[in-house]
Amino acid sequence: MAYEQLPIVEVDLDQLLLDLENYRIPMRRDDEAGALKYLFASEDVLGAARLILRDGYFDNEVPIVTSASASGGSSPYTVLEGNRRVSALKALQDPTIVPGHEAEIRALLKRYAVEAENLPERIRVIVAPDRATAAPHVARLHTGISKRRWSRDQQATFYYSLVDEQTTVDDVKAQYPDVEVARFMRMAVMRRFLSAAPFSDHTLRQYAASDDLAMSAFEYAYRSKEIASAIGVEFDKDGMLVPRASTPEKIAVKLTKKKLNALEYLVSEFRAGRLNTRSPEFKKRSREYQSLVDRLNGVSTAAPPQPAPPTPLAQLTPSGPSQGGPDGAPGGPNTSGSGATPNPPGPPAGTGSRGPNHPDTKDTLDLSGLDYENAPLNLKLRYFELRKVSLSNLPIAAAILMRSVLEATIKVHFEGSATPATGELSAVFKRVVQAYGQEKSLKSGIGAIQSGNAHKHGSIQWFNLIAHSADASVSANDVRKAWKVVNPLLRRLLRPPSQA
Repeated sequence: MAYEQLPIVEVDLDQLLLDLENYRIPMRRDDEAGALKYLFASEDVLGAARLILRDGYFDNEVPIVTSASASGGSSPYTVLEGNRRVSALKALQDPTIVPGHEAEIRALLKRYAVEAENLPERIRVIVAPDRATAAPHVARLHTGISKRRWSRDQQATFYYSLVDEQTTVDDVKAQYPDVEVARFMRMAVMRRFLSAAPFSDHTLRQYAASDDLAMSAFEYAYRSKEIASAIGVEFDKDGMLVPRASTPEKIAVKLTKKKLNALEYLVSEFRAGRLNTRSPEFKKRSREYQSLVDRLNGVSTAAPPQPAPPTPLAQLTPSGPSQGGPDGAPGGPNTSGSGATPNPPGPPAGTGSRGPNHPDTKDTLDLSGLDYENAPLNLKLRYFELRKVSLSNLPIAAAILMRSVLEATIKVHFEGSATPATGELSAVFKRVVQAYGQEKSLKSGIGAIQSGNAHKHGSIQWFNLIAHSADASVSANDVRKAWKVVNPLLRRLLRPPSQA
């Protein structure tokens, strides 16, 4: 279709008539007063009037009109597009045309008395020959996105660009009183700080400098003074980095090795998806928050060594003639006729008798107590492999195998029931919830597996993240935590459904 330029003319406001067939008005109004009343009540024309007073009237989006009469010429025009703006301008010129909002409009005019002196009485409009010609343009404006909304990063860059030797942050705040200017300044300087930080991994630097790391998410980290301090940044009341005499780029380049390591760790956790806006690590006074702060500051958070459990009595009881008394009798001179040992001799002082190692000190998972001996052969083999996997060398393999063991055990458990479990883990787990979700001993664990987020070890989301995300990383301790969540359920599922 050939391009045909529509004329743009300048007309008086009183020559513009509201469209009584406007799509915004569900029932056609009989007069302009009724249309004005509806638009003010339902389409926030008062808000449009406030913006016009505060920021001025811009005709970058010129209203589309058509002649209100067949004769055309200088006759009034019907506004096909731009009824809110035209209604706002009309009301600001004459508040009496909307009696229900007259007081509010006069209050705005009083508040912005200086700006109101420059309100236009004539505006430019595009004149379409008829409704049919204008319809496609009006539809495109309201059924699509004529202008892409700026991201928060882009908004931050805009407000930051306004500050120079002549314009201060306070000037920007005064110009945009309804905007959180300091917040956008923090976003802008942090993006520049991250872009200049000398990361040892160039891919991490690219990630930090790109839109992949959204400042609206990363701000959950740096808005904490403790986390900000750990990565080498401090903000003043205007959201600018301290010292103000330097630049974000120069501050980043001069980071100490310790603070750079902390920054790299923090950014990498965002990239891996382990930190986000919902992470408990950003909730102050939580254990996870303190652990993150300690980790960033290089403080060891290792748990204190656990005391060895008391030695079982059976281990202290002599079990053969070689442990008898000095005369060769089974119990020595103090043995009663029954052969009992009321005071069995303990180990020599200083040698001590140890119990079994704490599960968290072993390099493999503790599968004791799991009765998988009668499981089908292939499932049994998975349990055998799981108990042999080295957590320090193969933590990801252990986590993925654990997921497979859980899913396969669920399917085997319900395979002989009226409603067997089929599908992937999230699907088969619904059968577990249905069968055992209300058992007191299992309810908490089942809820954690089903509803836990990707940061909850042992949850379905956690397993899925490890299995499907190339950025996911797992430590031996992560696998142990997941096993503590999954283990009690597996104990129950390895027993027949009918067994209490």
